[in-house]
Amino acid sequence: MRWGPWAGVLLCLSWAPMALVLPRFPDLGSAHVVVIYWAAELGVMQAVALSVGVGYLFLLVFLGALTDRLSAAEHLRPWSWTAVASAVVFTTALNVAIGLVLSAGLVARTDPAGAYALHVGGFVLAAPAAFAGVAFFLAVAVVAFGSPVLPRWSAWLAVAGAVANAGPVGGVTTLVGPWNAGNGVLAGIAAPLGLFVAWILAVSVWWLREPAVPSRPEPVGQPAATRR
Repeated sequence: MRWGPWAGVLLCLSWAPMALVLPRFPDLGSAHVVVIYWAAELGVMQAVALSVGVGYLFLLVFLGALTDRLSAAEHLRPWSWTAVASAVVFTTALNVAIGLVLSAGLVARTDPAGAYALHVGGFVLAAPAAFAGVAFFLAVAVVAFGSPVLPRWSAWLAVAGAVANAGPVGGVTTLVGPWNAGNGVLAGIAAPLGLFVAWILAVSVWWLREPAVPSRPEPVGQPAATRR
């Protein structure tokens, strides 16, 4: 199962460039500032979007391995499926949001008003998607607290992730102020996404450090149908 945690590490590396651009996104309260931003940063964002797109391949591989691992806690299996389904919803919303804001950059020179609308749409999308992030972190916390398939410390990191995902929720009502997806008290979308990546990286490194379990040798000369 080493391919699972290695995919998690590669995912975090390919998504790391987002940490360079998210803090530099302009305030949503000014259409003029948004258009100026995209006139200067389109090339950088295109490179970041390509890196994030490659990372989705590693994400799906990691989630496949995580599903298998979490399912070992049979008494918590509903929570395991909740975690995986929530991760898919959360990251799908991220993918759509990236497409919207990148579209803003492509039309910024010809349609400033449209660029602003697309840019805002990408951030507003993060508000309802934050609830999927809360569900993911709560589910993995329950599994980590209730079984040995994940380390106990990962549950506390997940609790912090659930709290951070409450930050963007106010984006369904306002574009400015502390509680919105663009510049929330908890760093808008940067904190929820950052803790999602941090959780995956920490668990992947822990997973790689686990002692390898040797495969049980097949009995020699015994028919496959009679092996136990």
